[in-house]
Amino acid sequence: MARRFTVHERRAVRDLAGAWDFTFLGEADPDTVDVAAIAFDEIMAVPGCFDAVPDHAGARGLAAYRLRVPIERAGRHRLAFDGVHHWCRVFWDGRPVRDHAGGFTAFSADVERAEAGTAEVIVLVDNRIGSLSPLHMEHADWYHFGGIARGAELHRLPHAWIEGLRVATEDAGAGRFSLRVDYRADAPGPVPLLVECGGRVLAEETVELDASGTVERAFELPGAETWSPSNPALHTIAVRLGEDDMRERFGLREITTEGGRVTVGGERLTLLGFNRHESHPQFGHTQPLPLLLADVQQIRDLGCNFIRGSHYPQDPMFLDLCDELGICVWSETIGWQYPAELLQDPEFVEAQREHLDEMVAAAINHPSIIVWGILNECPSYAPEARGAYERLLGRLRELDPTRPVTYATLNVYGDLCLDLVDVVAVNTYPGWYFGGVDEVPRELDKIAAHVAEAGHGDKPLLVSEIGAGAVPGWRDAHRGMWTEEYQSELLGAAVRHVIDDDRFAGIAIWVLGDFRTTEHKEMLLKRPRSVNDKGVLDEYRRPKRAYETVRELFRGAPQQN
Repeated sequence: MARRFTVHERRAVRDLAGAWDFTFLGEADPDTVDVAAIAFDEIMAVPGCFDAVPDHAGARGLAAYRLRVPIERAGRHRLAFDGVHHWCRVFWDGRPVRDHAGGFTAFSADVERAEAGTAEVIVLVDNRIGSLSPLHMEHADWYHFGGIARGAELHRLPHAWIEGLRVATEDAGAGRFSLRVDYRADAPGPVPLLVECGGRVLAEETVELDASGTVERAFELPGAETWSPSNPALHTIAVRLGEDDMRERFGLREITTEGGRVTVGGERLTLLGFNRHESHPQFGHTQPLPLLLADVQQIRDLGCNFIRGSHYPQDPMFLDLCDELGICVWSETIGWQYPAELLQDPEFVEAQREHLDEMVAAAINHPSIIVWGILNECPSYAPEARGAYERLLGRLRELDPTRPVTYATLNVYGDLCLDLVDVVAVNTYPGWYFGGVDEVPRELDKIAAHVAEAGHGDKPLLVSEIGAGAVPGWRDAHRGMWTEEYQSELLGAAVRHVIDDDRFAGIAIWVLGDFRTTEHKEMLLKRPRSVNDKGVLDEYRRPKRAYETVRELFRGAPQQN
């Protein structure tokens, strides 16, 4: 997996990125596929999306990937994947070892006893919309690409190994934090534990391990710098447990939502930024490093201090870069206008809960993440859906009580769940789906007044989506809808109003870059070129006229107040 720092120094890790054997099996049922009989007749890049390449563009169905890997020493091994779309079954030497559903979160598949020699890894990948991966749905307003879209690795695990590290700030000013080491072991017994940070030994002792459990310690780094958008100071903690090790970067910082503003590391912020989809015509959901760097550079050039990851967890490397550059991130689970019936289905809500757990486990140590979110534009106005909001928001608070939680509502006037959140986030499209540009300030004022009257005026109020479509290059003297002129005028009106009105804690413009939409006919009829073109960049990251308008306003605005 591509990261900006070395996660393991002692553990044997092999990067599996490269050209894998591949074949497209189409309508095949994964339960009836004999993996030993598969004829692999192509190659496919890992990471990559097979339905983004010319030979299989737009293809839906079952695909098979194969890689032969050398095993230098027998023992327990782990296949680790950062994201496979949408459903997969992992095989080791012909034996199934793990199924996984949901494309934007990391998971692993363990092999208890791998023999020395050469192992054959086969991954069946299904990108069809259906019950195998219930969170991906055809009606959602983005194209769901398929494949092993993010990184893959092979780990050799020792007799006792670290499952994960959790660093939580206890007192940023005093440099106090807690460390939780989750572990597993083949057998109980004593092992040495060494904890270092910044070249300092924080702990060196022997601990008694069970078959699985946690080791928790509290530490202090006197004089350590805190993390904030203007001073994104990072620290690296290194843990050795017996023969295993793991490193994590973290930031000492606290987040509050008092007085209608989000405060991060002591900085009271006006959040100015964009929603961001991970999509590209040539790479699908895969984010090659040059593309990630280009996105981050354009985000900084625009004067942003904030990105909402829409509508799923973002690539780990993107989060690393945001940590380094002081860009605040809203991380949310996959979701888009699920009907109320689904939010009453216990199996569907449980799938959301599992996905939520994976999102938090993978990203909890990123200081750039300042808010967790769920269920974009779902029926928070329906009484029968409230139970799902209570369960999922409650689970977020259980997993991480240090960050605020939210969801983006599309019907703030009828919303029944705003009491459950720390930040009120409203998606609204005045001037696009209703009214003209003059409707923008009126609607924003109406929203702010309603939130206050509903008893939530003390919570930060974010405009979590607002925007207008613009077909790239279409300019016209009439400045009508779909022109670059109209988009520029509307976004200018929205940004100016949010910056000038203290009732708003920030804005996330919809959207940073254009992206391919679903094949759902009802949506396609509203999306020229089969693209959601509300980006200030086109799908190849070329700026539209609105880019300069927003850039001037964001860069000229005070981001702390």
